[in-house]
Amino acid sequence: MLLQVHDELVLEVAHGEREAVEKLVTEQMGTAAELTVPLDVQVGVGSSWYDAGH
Repeated sequence: MLLQVHDELVLEVAHGEREAVEKLVTEQMGTAAELTVPLDVQVGVGSSWYDAGH
């Protein structure tokens, strides 16, 4: 993890590891707290923070 900005995490992932990291982060962040509503986890991919979010 390179950076956390409010409710976003910025990760640098090695080539070939994207699917595994995406699955791990989605599962762990989606179950980080017990709430009556589900936590929505979205993953964006790009060469910059801007590209990943748009």
